[in-house]
Amino acid sequence: MSQAAVGLRSGCPISHNAASSTSPSISISTSNTPPPPANVASSSKASSESHPTNPFAASSGIASPATSCTTTPSTSSSIMYPVTPQLQSPLLRAPSEIIQKVLSASGGDQVGNIAKAAKVCRELRSIIYGDTDQTLWRDVFLEHYDDPRLAGSSPAGSSGIRIDWKKRVQDRELVGRVFSNDYEGSVDQLDKHSELIISTLFSMYSDLPPTNSSFDPSKSDDSLNSALLSKWLSSRLFKHIYESQYFLPASPRKPTTPLTRSGRSIKRDKRDTVDPIISRLHCLAPPLYNDDSSADREWRGHVRHSVYDVGNYQEKNDYGPFTEDGKVDWTLVDAISSTMMCNAQELLDTEPDGWLPVVQPLSYGIEPARGWGYNDLRRPDNLAEDDVWDWAGVEGSWCGCYAFMDYSDWAMMNREQLGIPVGRPHSIDLSTYHEALGDLMQLELKICTDPHADGKRSTRCDNHEFEQDRHPLPSVETDLPRSDLLPPLYFHGSSTPYPGGDHHAPTLPQNAIRGMVSLTADDPPQVRWTMMIRYRGQDRWRLECVQVGGRGSKRGFFGIWSDASRAEHSPNGPAWYWKA
Repeated sequence: MSQAAVGLRSGCPISHNAASSTSPSISISTSNTPPPPANVASSSKASSESHPTNPFAASSGIASPATSCTTTPSTSSSIMYPVTPQLQSPLLRAPSEIIQKVLSASGGDQVGNIAKAAKVCRELRSIIYGDTDQTLWRDVFLEHYDDPRLAGSSPAGSSGIRIDWKKRVQDRELVGRVFSNDYEGSVDQLDKHSELIISTLFSMYSDLPPTNSSFDPSKSDDSLNSALLSKWLSSRLFKHIYESQYFLPASPRKPTTPLTRSGRSIKRDKRDTVDPIISRLHCLAPPLYNDDSSADREWRGHVRHSVYDVGNYQEKNDYGPFTEDGKVDWTLVDAISSTMMCNAQELLDTEPDGWLPVVQPLSYGIEPARGWGYNDLRRPDNLAEDDVWDWAGVEGSWCGCYAFMDYSDWAMMNREQLGIPVGRPHSIDLSTYHEALGDLMQLELKICTDPHADGKRSTRCDNHEFEQDRHPLPSVETDLPRSDLLPPLYFHGSSTPYPGGDHHAPTLPQNAIRGMVSLTADDPPQVRWTMMIRYRGQDRWRLECVQVGGRGSKRGFFGIWSDASRAEHSPNGPAWYWKA
């Protein structure tokens, strides 16, 4: 905090303590104070005999909290004594609104110095902590962080919610100090503050301002929170926080289940339940993964197991990363996104030219995970009445890929749940296993009308019907609860290897796509994608996905593919598609 700046802006000579350059202090004097006498030593001695020593003033230049912000003639303009007669500081003669603006604007990056100013005297302490409207703390907050009243995360908005600005500043400043310290020094503070850190990070993400259809992550500079979150969520410290929530504490005495043919045991066990907030935060930035690290390989083995475990995807959750009540299972989405982003990062190292489209969704911190939000859900005025509003940004080109295990390995991993008899079962080391990746695909999608709505046959989308008799194809609807905040969107399109061939050629039945985008039952709702891939005239694969960042996000949607017919012992695997 620049005290000199405070003095210049207010006319009150508040200056640094000359004895310390690293810990600025505040002292208040008045222009009515006479100059010191020539004999400074004798004058100081006389002063010390007349007045008891004030340790706050003498040692630090900061007055005791019990003093008043007034001054008396003295031999030094940097020392203040609570004696009478007193002359009030010019700063404190200003209106409280001006004082608050001075304190807020002069804080700079050292918000904690405002708390130091409160120790100067009762008057400043009352202004800083006694204002029930928290005007000062609101101004300080908005100097450093995004305005939560303008956030796009909630349809209801935050305009009518009373915000404790002071607590928010204090919480975020504490978290900022933790992340600004060196890694070893910060780890010691995590046990004490881990819950506060996680909740504060999520609050900062929820406060992000909405984007729009022309948003470019590489040029964005409209969010204060985004820059901080991009740095913090990509740090070693956040990785430590995430893993401490993901794994049980290691115990050398506790026997563990061998997962490898060699009999090597997992060192850490995954928790039965993982905090969905930490899982969701982990989806916002590409994971920090080093294949040379045994701990990282161990974590990757656990997320692979979650992705390919057939027990996680059943009829009760529509064979996707959802709960039975229609909400997002963020632990599964985290596992899917981590698996696919790690695969993509490895492919960029080996095949950079063929995987250039994946650079943008993997870059620019958390910017690609920002969406359009829900604070403006008005239908565009220039949209014709009969036209469908593409509120999710479905139309256009998308790129993506899917991954899969060798079927024999997948069946062996799921043998108990599938009831498959085997002669000599063996375990698979998923920490070193490398699943196969399909080709990078390009989707061309187009919005269409509801294929099951009542109306003339001529107005229905024939891409959702059989070619011969125009009977509707199997529905992509869901029985899980969902939000009615926005109506479901139906789409159709084609899928070709990237880069696609002749875009003007007719869509072939063997790579036809149809699907639906809807909102989940979460509060606020999340964007769910259901997509059917029709191959050689038959529905072959069904994808159930979640768009990380909400509608319009550039990170895209992650999910699970499985057999469209739900045939017995049919496999499943992860998929990821993003807007090109």
